[in-house]
Amino acid sequence: MKYTPRDIQRREFEVTFRGLNPDEVREFLREVASEWEELLQENQELKNEVYDMRERVNQYKEQDRIFKETLMQAQKTREEMMEVAQKERELILKEARFQGEEIAREAQEHVARLEAHLRNLKLERVRFLQDMDALAARTKRFLSQEAPEMFPPADITRRLD
Repeated sequence: MKYTPRDIQRREFEVTFRGLNPDEVREFLREVASEWEELLQENQELKNEVYDMRERVNQYKEQDRIFKETLMQAQKTREEMMEVAQKERELILKEARFQGEEIAREAQEHVARLEAHLRNLKLERVRFLQDMDALAARTKRFLSQEAPEMFPPADITRRLD
């Protein structure tokens, strides 16, 4: 059974022969009612405060949940970005290796062409020198036949005659 401050103030007691002093009882009841009223107010304030605190705790829990989700999403995004960066790195390395191999192959082909060209030039030089030697020999024979006084035969040739 709950008593309100008003219930306490209006409470009537039976008076007996050697009973209580009604003024003292009323004064006591007023004091009790006043304290009771303060306690009820304080209780209500505390209930309101508890309600507010629970609301704050719920808000903090919600914020904490959101922060955790955000953190997990950020970590997931970070991991995905790291995977993408790793794949891109591998792709760039493969492409660089391929280009390096292509450049090396082209350089080797170029060196082979240059070596073949150099061999051909050496062969042409030898042929040219042989042709020049043959031309010089023919010219010398021709000149020694046409103008033997200017181009006498060499000592070896004279001994053969």
